[in-house]
Amino acid sequence: MQFYADPTSELLRLLGMEHERKYLQDLKDQGFSVAEIATERPANVTGAKPERVPWAEAAAATRAAMDDGVDVIYQATFVQAGENGASMFGGRADFLKRVTKPSKLGDWSYEVIETKLARSTKARAIVQLCFYSELLAQIQGVLPDNMHVVLGGDAEPQQYSVARYLSYFRKIRSEFVAAAQRGATTYPEPVEHCGICDWSPTCDEQWRHDDHLSLVANISRNQRRALVAYGVPTLAALGRLNLPLDPKIEGIKDQPLANIHQQARLQLEGREQHRPIHELLLPPETGKGLLSLPPPSPGDMFLDFEGDQFTFEGGLEYLFGIITQTNDDLVYDPVWAMNRAEEKLAFENFIAKVMERRQRYPDMHIYHYGSYEATAIKRMAGQHNVGGDQVDELLRGEVFVDLLRVVRQGLRASVESYSIKKLEPFYKYERDVKLPDANRALATFQALLAFDVADEDIHEIKDAIAGYNRDDCISTLRLRDWLEERRSELEDKLGEKLPRPELKESAPTEDLSAYLERVRALEARLTANLPEDQNEWTDEQRACWLLAQLLEWHRREEKSAWWKYFELCGFTDEQLLEDKSALAGLKYEGVADRLKKSLIHRYRFPLQDYAIKRDSTVHDPKTRKGAGDVHDIDERALTIDIKRGVNSTTPHPAALILNEVFNSEKMRESLLALGTWVADNGIDAAGPYAAARGLLLRNEPRLSTGNLKDY
Repeated sequence: MQFYADPTSELLRLLGMEHERKYLQDLKDQGFSVAEIATERPANVTGAKPERVPWAEAAAATRAAMDDGVDVIYQATFVQAGENGASMFGGRADFLKRVTKPSKLGDWSYEVIETKLARSTKARAIVQLCFYSELLAQIQGVLPDNMHVVLGGDAEPQQYSVARYLSYFRKIRSEFVAAAQRGATTYPEPVEHCGICDWSPTCDEQWRHDDHLSLVANISRNQRRALVAYGVPTLAALGRLNLPLDPKIEGIKDQPLANIHQQARLQLEGREQHRPIHELLLPPETGKGLLSLPPPSPGDMFLDFEGDQFTFEGGLEYLFGIITQTNDDLVYDPVWAMNRAEEKLAFENFIAKVMERRQRYPDMHIYHYGSYEATAIKRMAGQHNVGGDQVDELLRGEVFVDLLRVVRQGLRASVESYSIKKLEPFYKYERDVKLPDANRALATFQALLAFDVADEDIHEIKDAIAGYNRDDCISTLRLRDWLEERRSELEDKLGEKLPRPELKESAPTEDLSAYLERVRALEARLTANLPEDQNEWTDEQRACWLLAQLLEWHRREEKSAWWKYFELCGFTDEQLLEDKSALAGLKYEGVADRLKKSLIHRYRFPLQDYAIKRDSTVHDPKTRKGAGDVHDIDERALTIDIKRGVNSTTPHPAALILNEVFNSEKMRESLLALGTWVADNGIDAAGPYAAARGLLLRNEPRLSTGNLKDY
């Protein structure tokens, strides 16, 4: 085996250590006593690498610290003895924190805390925490009630009940032990970690040697398992299948099987013919795929961001790259942001450019590849509280065009993945900056951002990143042009002109315009005459400014839900099947029951992850209308029951999504009433809304005297 050093994984390792050290310092700053368990000791020879502290020695030091009852133990080490004294399991938890639950240690015990760079807790982190919690229980004699994760960007741990997850953990641990005892062989099954693993080139070489099913684009892990169990272990075998199969493959429905079969067949043909091959998907679906391409405009923009999700809280878009075209001349416009304040200015600059260009070219669109750019724009609009109305206008006008969605809905290509770089041979685009050079520059730059290394000369690094970003923008333009050619090819094949999307009305509704006018006018009154320097603000002025920001809080929160809703409405059936926010692949089975004036309609669905629950009101993403209320879900039978009125003519949906927008009209009106009173009378005047104004002024809560009329 050969080891491949990866600068990105090294960066993540360093960032993880920094995140861990920061939390350690936070605990010390809060006054907790901390025992740091040594894992290394200085070498005896000058210049030599430090020596590892033996696990047994570190475990003994951990036990001693627990006996002493220190508040926090850092790098707590466990060793579980197996038969004949041989160590069977060992682990090193980031932190143990003392809690007031009695144990054989005394009137205290400990719970495990892990630090993770991720923005959400992954299943493997829960398994790791359960593992440490069980080892900890053997020492202190009681099982911890909770376990905790400090995520990237968070200051406080997220808490999970140990008992809730322990049964599952014990099941997979027993399966692991049984496999190890019988000497089971392992195979490098692709997982999420592969993208940052130093050994991934070795595994990739193995997959190619074996013609592994993971080489098939858009195939899922469950589909691979089902195919292997059926006797279809390779890409070539899948590509040569004769459909329909008898018996059918358990766990894969007919249409998903047809999709991955056609994908494997095309990849096999491309491999054998040593050239890229594509096929148009027929018949084209109205408004999807190649039929979703708007007419090209001289005002079109081609966008690509470079960002780092681990830098600052919530990440940072550090390079805004745009290509525009005038005749045959390409203009590349890069804007850099090295911190959160600069990102805000860059975003304001970007929105201003887009709106100015939209004034000149009302038919212009912004092309990008994948959902990253559109998601980042929504994040920045909310996080910086700027450009929200303009982003709403762009979304209502469907100005953003995701070419990945066009590709996936409109054609099939002989590629192992549908990344834009894999598609470039089809339109013969060659990059100026080589990918290995770009990856090194990106990793180095992100490290400099993360550790705030301001004295480094980074012009060469920034030039390489800008060149890489420019390549991405131009590649997006060339892909758009190639897809336009495929659209003409489709018209020739069908012998008819195909429709284009119509320009959408992007102005807000009359009701929304009236509401926004009231909000803007009141904001101006509340913030009038505020000193430019916030350090000069009085408590009263600061409270008025805060109230002005709160006037539109509910609408800002609702935007995220609406944006997610409309994003799901544009997904393909396959994308809906993969997204936890949806329940897809529904097959109508008939009326299961009748309740008063309602019918219970039953649907069967394939195995998938989903967040829809009983009593949810669900919508059909195709019609964007209500599909009824969830009466029941049977997770074992894989059925869902939807309640609708007896006389309902709602068509049966193929997928369901949630509409999680809460009607906040009354709360918005309450804030406007409060703001109007404050603008008329002052934040600290006698009168109504005293409790709300007191909160804005950060006053101590008053005790009730029984007369609540002023509250």
